[in-house]
Amino acid sequence: MTANDGKQGIATQVAPDIFCLEIPTPFDVGAVNVYLLKGERLTLVDVGPLTDDAWTALTEGLESIGVSVQDIDQVILTHHHVDHCGQLEKVRERSGAKTFAHPQATPYVQQDEQFMTFHDEFFEELYIQSGVPEEMMVIISKFHKLMKKFSAPSQIDFHLKHEQKVPYLEDWQVLYTPGHSQSHLSLYRAKDHVMIGGDHIIKRISSNAFIEPPRNRTSTRPLTLIQYRTALQMCADMEIEQVLSGHGEPVYNHRELILARLQKNWERTDTLRRLLADGEKTAFELNALLFPDLYQKELPLTLSETLGHIDLLVILHQIEVREQDRVLYYHL
Repeated sequence: MTANDGKQGIATQVAPDIFCLEIPTPFDVGAVNVYLLKGERLTLVDVGPLTDDAWTALTEGLESIGVSVQDIDQVILTHHHVDHCGQLEKVRERSGAKTFAHPQATPYVQQDEQFMTFHDEFFEELYIQSGVPEEMMVIISKFHKLMKKFSAPSQIDFHLKHEQKVPYLEDWQVLYTPGHSQSHLSLYRAKDHVMIGGDHIIKRISSNAFIEPPRNRTSTRPLTLIQYRTALQMCADMEIEQVLSGHGEPVYNHRELILARLQKNWERTDTLRRLLADGEKTAFELNALLFPDLYQKELPLTLSETLGHIDLLVILHQIEVREQDRVLYYHL
């Protein structure tokens, strides 16, 4: 069961002044949860992908509690992935709502051409270094097709930073929770210990820490799995009664869930070390061994996971790396 009891087109109250709308997506992850917050300004947290089904679910869900899209005053994005932000421009056009997000979401939401060119160059070099075969490089162009199909270019009006108050929602505080994406924000209401967690904490699946380009060309890439682990540990130290997730049902035992995720993370790191016992390997070779049934279908997801564990082991000086002909080889 999901946060709104699985009833698409009907918004369900999940906490005081918080309503959940379940929006269908065409992706394997399933439906995405969009939240309506009542306060000084009527606020949507995320909007769903750009599909007819998603728009119908959003409009009908709002109507079920006496609200229309035109009534929305502002939109907050938890992050820039298309299942969460795809129909933002459609909402903005009909409502005039202003959009709040982390600064890192801006080039993706705007579909900035210069950034997208840099994005492609970054992944081409990353995949070469990882030993990805030439025939699998087509995955880079598939990312653009996905964005253009399920999202429309839009605009971020105001940026949100860690621990600031949410504008016009005095009870809510912004938490920067990177890892799953560089733009990922969560929202926290201290008076009743409710957190809107986006894709940071999900009950039934462990969020993937996707590799992304750095903020600018002069920086090194973010260590996304390490960011994700750190942000999880921050949340484990907080008093949270309920996490309202971006997918699936609410989480009520966040510390127990986080501990299990961190433990599983270390187990995979140990597995990677064992895979290096018989000699050096590229990230792509390790990826194929870690995810034999999935790596060809879900290369960005699985390679991000593999590189994250490599990052962790390199930082801890548990594995070494050498470069040959632009390809990186890892060994114990």
